[in-house]
Amino acid sequence: MDKSVFSTLIAYNFWANGRILAACERISADEFTRQVRPDPGWGSLRGILVHTLDAEYGWRSILQSNDVDTILEAADFADVAALNTRWEVERDAWLAYDAGLSVNSLNAGYADDPQHGPRVWQTIVHVVNHGTQHRGEAAAILTGYGQSPGEFDFDLFLKENSQPWNRGSLTRP
Repeated sequence: MDKSVFSTLIAYNFWANGRILAACERISADEFTRQVRPDPGWGSLRGILVHTLDAEYGWRSILQSNDVDTILEAADFADVAALNTRWEVERDAWLAYDAGLSVNSLNAGYADDPQHGPRVWQTIVHVVNHGTQHRGEAAAILTGYGQSPGEFDFDLFLKENSQPWNRGSLTRP
């Protein structure tokens, strides 16, 4: 197992989040908080994005054996700027967490069943995949508002970020 693969996935996740948030900056406050139809489950664009951030925060906290006693709520984020500020905090926390990972820690179990439960690397893949689902929902809403975030394909990330992650290290994306 190559640790740099997971560092790259973490960097990709935050790069793609940044593209969604940049598109959100181009819509009105009403569009950001408006109830959407069909509702993919979180009410509004803000709701979808806060849910995505909450999952990233929650899973990182669990992986770090921290208590997760706070659920992030859409109402706690009045606008895109507030959401972006909190996501920057989460990005920095993930990058710090990633810096301490090793092949052994990626293969370790955690939480209630470290011997038989999921491995850390599997949960990182889950977090990235979960974000992909909700970024797709957000992108569809943004496109409906005339503000497509453009592509956030992994290959575009690779083209735009040709270093330093491809040398086995990760710096801030």
